[in-house]
Amino acid sequence: MSTVTLLVLDLALTIVGAGSWLAALSFAAGTIAPKRARLALLFSGLATLALLARVPLVLALSGSGWWFVQEKLTFSLPLQALATAAALALAVPALLQAARRAAPAPDAAADGEREGAAPSTQRLPARAPTALLGAALACAAGLLASTLIGYPLDLGAAAVLAVLVLLGTGVGYAVFARAGRRMLVGFAGLGALVLVAAVAFSWMTSMVPPDFAEAQPGGGHASAHGLAAAGPTSSAGPASTAGTPDELGVDSLRTPADVAGPRKEFTLRAATETLTLASGDEVESWNYGALPGPELRVQQGDVVEVHLENVDVEAGVTIHWHGYDVPNGEDGVAGVTQDSVLPGESFDYRFVAEQAGTYWYHTHQNASRGVQRGLFGVLIVEPAGGIPERHDLVVPLHTIGDSVLLGTSDRPSGIGVPTGESVRLRLVNTDMLPTSFHLAGTPFTVVAVDGQDVASPTPVDGRALRLPAGGRVDLAFTMPDERVALTTDATASAWLALTPGQAASGPASGPASERPPDRSAEPELDLLAYGGGPAATLPAGPLVRAEMVLDRNPRFLQGVPVNGYTVNGAVYPQIPSITVDGGDVVELTVANRGWETHPMHVHGHHVLVLSRNGEPATGAPLLLDTFDVRPGEVWVVALVADNLGIWMDHCHNLDHAAEGMMMALHYRGVITPYEHGGAHGNRSE
Repeated sequence: MSTVTLLVLDLALTIVGAGSWLAALSFAAGTIAPKRARLALLFSGLATLALLARVPLVLALSGSGWWFVQEKLTFSLPLQALATAAALALAVPALLQAARRAAPAPDAAADGEREGAAPSTQRLPARAPTALLGAALACAAGLLASTLIGYPLDLGAAAVLAVLVLLGTGVGYAVFARAGRRMLVGFAGLGALVLVAAVAFSWMTSMVPPDFAEAQPGGGHASAHGLAAAGPTSSAGPASTAGTPDELGVDSLRTPADVAGPRKEFTLRAATETLTLASGDEVESWNYGALPGPELRVQQGDVVEVHLENVDVEAGVTIHWHGYDVPNGEDGVAGVTQDSVLPGESFDYRFVAEQAGTYWYHTHQNASRGVQRGLFGVLIVEPAGGIPERHDLVVPLHTIGDSVLLGTSDRPSGIGVPTGESVRLRLVNTDMLPTSFHLAGTPFTVVAVDGQDVASPTPVDGRALRLPAGGRVDLAFTMPDERVALTTDATASAWLALTPGQAASGPASGPASERPPDRSAEPELDLLAYGGGPAATLPAGPLVRAEMVLDRNPRFLQGVPVNGYTVNGAVYPQIPSITVDGGDVVELTVANRGWETHPMHVHGHHVLVLSRNGEPATGAPLLLDTFDVRPGEVWVVALVADNLGIWMDHCHNLDHAAEGMMMALHYRGVITPYEHGGAHGNRSE
């Protein structure tokens, strides 16, 4: 069985156990007849069987990793077993005795009463229903340990749950034993006090800002409010702030203005706009001058200079270069590497285009809103010698409102390509959910993933390409003498048809406008087994091991209660950073305990995929900047810490990032003058 199936079954058995003990309690409380006693015994047996069934399930689940069973093996199962033993010892004998009582015949009832015969109904000793209640509460505590607390369940949280079980059981005893109001109020009051104290502590810790200086060794990211912050200006970008050998500000980690190389200059103006799509639908967009934003196409070795102006986007904007390993001060994360650019302000970015490939850019200020509204575009860096394909087509996918754009249109579009000529299709998923692309009409090869060339690619036909949110793939093929259709599971209204003929583009017409067949059932191409070359191994260097356990648990997010997306049981900014020194090799294990896919994205670095679910990657070495961790999956990846800075590491389902699934890869000694909120309303997601 899969990890997800085992998790579901274990959760179901815990619920069955709690429900069965409560059902047994409902039949055992008060004055009971033999039939009620037998029903209480039946449900007690069902609860015991549920516990026994959990044991092999949890042991099987432990094969997927400690992250999936920690609270079950150390707390839930032991507590449930102890409470079950108490219920069997204290309640079952009394229930058996009550069940054996036979109801007297009607005409003998009066004689029985006169002769002192035992009545057919009775009230059980208080210890019996109390033990049943304790067993139900123990199951509920185990359920809360998995769903409310998550991984890791620390000693403090376990103690709070155990104390609440004891106090709740005490309240039950006070009721069943009719022990008086003082005992009842005492147990209930203590329970309320423990609960309120635990909630208050959680709320207070959530109010700690993300940029306090003490956080550098363990949590958040360090701040240096004495460091001169160079924020957005009306003309030039921020000036660099020199750091010391032991302390570097992010503003000092920028590309020098006099860096050598041919210049490519661009100006992007962020503004709000009502757009009419090809379908006639109108959308309210925030964009960088178009939807998608202007394509930035440069050559390897160029010095890229981008001047960003905010015309009227009140929420503020930045530019993050997704997948491109720029210097940290150019990374565009509001509240970490710069302040948000407010209306009337500007900011200049500069970096050397050293990496060829397909990338994209988007705002990293309130991105869960800004990117959806249209603040994104594509960055193409051509290799110094050019690409081997004759035709180079870029196809971003984006959902805005209820419309899905494939390229620039939410309707079918067509491109003419002469037969026999080579084509490169650059697919970019700018959405927040994974999607599958399908290419019908020709075999193809996957020549690059996330901007990195694939070694020894082989022809593929009849396979779907699943892209995580933020992911990219480059496909190459030779144009046949019939139509080639690119479709996506994200929409049935838009597709790209390539037809034999002279190069031209526009709305699909004629054969190109015919709806391609549904290919959503195509098997998925596994990129971990695609291509060739040497097996993926850990690079050389000092090893730092870290883990990220992904889940969804109720939390306070800066004082606001949310059903948050957690990493190691916490939400940003309470998630401890991964702290490294330059030259370290980070082996990162990412396990998903939740029910949703999380496309994890590390800024400033690419990760080498080592394994998934314990199975080593067998294809070409796969270097990614975004990788999908599906429910129940465990990925092991590695990166080399070779780019100083404070780098965000987050889920690229940006709603998940906004609700807590965000942390930092923090180089020791690097500090930032920027902070969450403030005059610029910085929001790092």
